[in-house]
Amino acid sequence: MVDTDKAFQTFETVKTLLEFGPNDEVELGKMTDLIERHGPKITDEFYSSLAKFPDTAKQVEGRVDALKATHRAWMRGLVGGDYGRGYFDSRWRIGLAHVRIGLDPFWVESVMSIIRSHMAVAIATESADAAEAGRRQAAFTKICDLDLLVINLSYGEDRLDRLTEFTGMKRNLIENIIRIPRKTS
Repeated sequence: MVDTDKAFQTFETVKTLLEFGPNDEVELGKMTDLIERHGPKITDEFYSSLAKFPDTAKQVEGRVDALKATHRAWMRGLVGGDYGRGYFDSRWRIGLAHVRIGLDPFWVESVMSIIRSHMAVAIATESADAAEAGRRQAAFTKICDLDLLVINLSYGEDRLDRLTEFTGMKRNLIENIIRIPRKTS
């Protein structure tokens, strides 16, 4: 079974790499009202986009209203102010939920662009000046990237678990095989 401590350490390392810190947390915290005003429309656009493709339409069919409520709560969490272990764990569970329903990770990565794009417009529209808009957009982009990281880590961990179970190979062996550089021709 997966020990998420290693994944959490990766999350913390990437926060450092992205220079995600207190200033970003402050900017995100200032966006709570913005999320409340624009979040429902962004959520509608998000699910409208998913409904256009058979692979994703079947995943949301009959559950759109419930999923929209969950999505709006997720968006509020983006600006909620807690970006530690609890935040990581909630995002890990979201990733595992996507794994459980068999949603390919490229869908998660792709639709995050919809969220970023619509939020960029909302931020630009409601910011006092370009500097404020820039700070807020940078913070929002970082938190979206961190969410994607955690979701993708959960996909990777699930795949390693499946390989371990299917092959009977030790997890460390599989991880070492993956790290072997490929020979170039």
